[in-house]
Amino acid sequence: MLFTRDFTGFSGGHLKYYDYLRHTASSGLAAPVLYQTPGSAGRPGNPFGHCGAPQITALRPFPAYFLAGLDWSLLDAAGIAPGAAPVINLIQGLRHAEPGTPLFGYLARPALRICVSQQAADAIAPFANGPVHAIPNGIEITPPPLRPLNTPARILIGGVKNPEMAHEIAALLQGEAELDLLTTMCPREEFLARMAAASICILLPLRAEGFFLPPLEAMALGRTVVVPDCTGNRGFCLPGETCLMPEYNAASLSAAARALVRNPAQRAALAESGAKMAANHTLARERAAYLTLLRQFLNAA
Repeated sequence: MLFTRDFTGFSGGHLKYYDYLRHTASSGLAAPVLYQTPGSAGRPGNPFGHCGAPQITALRPFPAYFLAGLDWSLLDAAGIAPGAAPVINLIQGLRHAEPGTPLFGYLARPALRICVSQQAADAIAPFANGPVHAIPNGIEITPPPLRPLNTPARILIGGVKNPEMAHEIAALLQGEAELDLLTTMCPREEFLARMAAASICILLPLRAEGFFLPPLEAMALGRTVVVPDCTGNRGFCLPGETCLMPEYNAASLSAAARALVRNPAQRAALAESGAKMAANHTLARERAAYLTLLRQFLNAA
């Protein structure tokens, strides 16, 4: 089964694709082979050099494909006809459901589609050619040193996807607590370490996302999460139970964090409930659900 990547920089999307490649490699059901576009392998943060799959340097037809995002275009450019072999298509965003975009156009091609949330599955199901399944993202984190929750609050503002608002929030929270403002990409290990060093994590997604992984990572680390709704986080972000979900503006987000700074008991309760939620989102559970589908896919191919 061919996996393809055009790696320009690390992202949660690449991380999840890497997980599915490893799931396939461990399955005993299919042997993954990886193609990366020229220059991808040497870029910083690329995890695929350690994926355990043999790699090829030129695209050629395979008995089956595992594609995500714009990977279809790589096959098109190589002259490999869509539909020539069965495809598993991993859907990680809501943009696939936006008519007129290349991602939407690919939904007309036959494939078994795996969506990283039920919300993403619901969005694309009316347009998809083939079965659509939801497998909520699983995570696996080796916790770095964690900040004790009974110490004075420290707030991480994770604003890589919305730097302008992150700066607004930081200005509104000056003097309330120690702040860590993150507005540029950093290595995953550094991101998790900075998250673990905080007690409250304000995390800014795009307005609409298929999943949005950072809040779940923060929950897994026992941090208290403040995050607005972005559709794809509704399965694990439960307002007032696993996190606070204020409106998506600087005033509301900073007010929610300020209230948590002043209420350690609420911080602790949300962190505990969030950690329990994250414990349900394991890579082992994700893998088991995927292997069930993979077995059906291969039997039908």
